[in-house]
Amino acid sequence: MSEQYNWPSAILYHPAGDPINIKPIDGNESFGTDELETFIGGPVGRIKLDNGMLVINDQGKEMGLQINDMASKNGYSLYGNVIFVSKIIQAESVKFDTKTIN
Repeated sequence: MSEQYNWPSAILYHPAGDPINIKPIDGNESFGTDELETFIGGPVGRIKLDNGMLVINDQGKEMGLQINDMASKNGYSLYGNVIFVSKIIQAESVKFDTKTIN
């Protein structure tokens, strides 16, 4: 089963200030690369986590962007804006044998 992410509920973490919820434009189910690059200010990098994914500026350190303390709590040094997208957890279907249920 491939991993699926809840793009319409993404959270943008700025290096300073409060996180904000962001959504893809035009009601799309996910962001286009150009949208992600606009939010993070450069080339897209991804870090997979157990509960989701971080979308980062792959050259943030080289560009001299400010360290993002909020997003760096996962053990990474992250620079500039960072987007967190939660993973969609899908439970496996359970089959019942109706003959044994009284």
